[in-house]
Amino acid sequence: MLAEIAPSLPRLAERCIVWISGRKTSAVLSSLGVAALAAVILAFFRFAAPVTLFDVPLHASQTSEIERALTLWAEPYQADERGTQIFVRRMRRKDVLLRLALAGLPHRYVATTADILDAAVSPLTPESVIDDRRRSGIEGDLVAGLRRMDGVDDALVVISPAPSDPLTADGRHVAPSASVQILMQSGARLSPAALDGVKRFVAAGYPGLAPSGVAVVDAGGSLQKAADAADHSAARERRTENAVQSALDAALGPGVAIVRVSVRDTGAVQATESTKVVPHGLLDADVGREHGSERGRAFEKERTNRHYAYDTVVERRSSSADAVARMSVAVFLDAARVKGSATANIADLARAAAGADLRSGDEVVVKTLPFERRAESEREPIAPHPAIAQALLPAAVIVTILALGLALWRRAPVAVRAPDADDRTATALLASLDRELPRTAAYVLAGLPQRLRDRVLRSYDTDSRARIEMHMSTYGRN
Repeated sequence: MLAEIAPSLPRLAERCIVWISGRKTSAVLSSLGVAALAAVILAFFRFAAPVTLFDVPLHASQTSEIERALTLWAEPYQADERGTQIFVRRMRRKDVLLRLALAGLPHRYVATTADILDAAVSPLTPESVIDDRRRSGIEGDLVAGLRRMDGVDDALVVISPAPSDPLTADGRHVAPSASVQILMQSGARLSPAALDGVKRFVAAGYPGLAPSGVAVVDAGGSLQKAADAADHSAARERRTENAVQSALDAALGPGVAIVRVSVRDTGAVQATESTKVVPHGLLDADVGREHGSERGRAFEKERTNRHYAYDTVVERRSSSADAVARMSVAVFLDAARVKGSATANIADLARAAAGADLRSGDEVVVKTLPFERRAESEREPIAPHPAIAQALLPAAVIVTILALGLALWRRAPVAVRAPDADDRTATALLASLDRELPRTAAYVLAGLPQRLRDRVLRSYDTDSRARIEMHMSTYGRN
């Protein structure tokens, strides 16, 4: 194999080594540039290459949920042809997983009626198993519907069918029942109207199931029922506060006003009844006269009947325990941004937005106060974008390599070229003229070519070169 190597290859390798040894600075800079380019390429493939978002395959419905979320978040992604996996950039994988976890995605897969119908069923499958599969599909349909409700994070529906054997019911009719667990999003609550709708929705999805047979619990296992008066008051306070705050923010700008609302209810059911009679005067009169004699006596009778009209008004009033008894609205204004003369107009605006009635005891207070402002040093630092933060590492490596190369280039000695024929001749002449007088050296150098003479002169020190050049001038040489 060594015999097959071309004879020119060793000479080419030797010339390359000589060329590199004479250009150390260029070689170092070239190596650093290649290393920096390799670091950039590796960083690109390391952080920008697409990777699978999940370690396990997904169902088509779960993939659709994630695709909708990533589209709303403007997050680039790719999906495989079967719809079982999502691909994102490696540098964004952790952030996307964290954001999906906070959003509660993807939901656990629940088979729906469509999935049950698409599945193959053996003709020998018992009827009871087919009924269980059909009921599981209905449960999946109900869960999919509940997940689309506002404020609902996830749901679970379990339906208990009526006994099919009449002997197990002890002669009594047993209706089917259902258990529903609803996981609400943070800060969301299930209103009484929504709770009633959930019961009716689940009951309508299964034959023979009544809304009274549906039990709904929350994530903590508490049975959901109609909200009490305190819940109604808190909800009314939030609605009123949001209405006033949004109006003031639109009129004055964000951060100028702070609104707080307090609602006090009656606390008990109150009922009153009043009766009022309103006369309308005489309607008609009936007058009758009678003449006659009895036992030798004469008599005369007169009878008058008068009919009067009047109205009887019965008024019944009742109020629930959560009826508003009194409302208080407090508005805090930034004194640095709102003039004190504007408080009257703002009070009218707040009263109208809250629907307060001052005649019934409601109160609206508007005051200007100096707001506390955080110093610039106390403000939270702005976190860099995750993509920028992850790109800083390869950038820092590249900058470090370039800085190191620049330092080596500045500190590197002047490159020495490989010796050629003139260099060898100049070295030999310098060795022979080293112990000669400056006049003798000037005489010898005066007869040499200009290029060779300059090389020899550069090898002398400053004083010796000046004396030799002075003697050379006497010979009429430049």
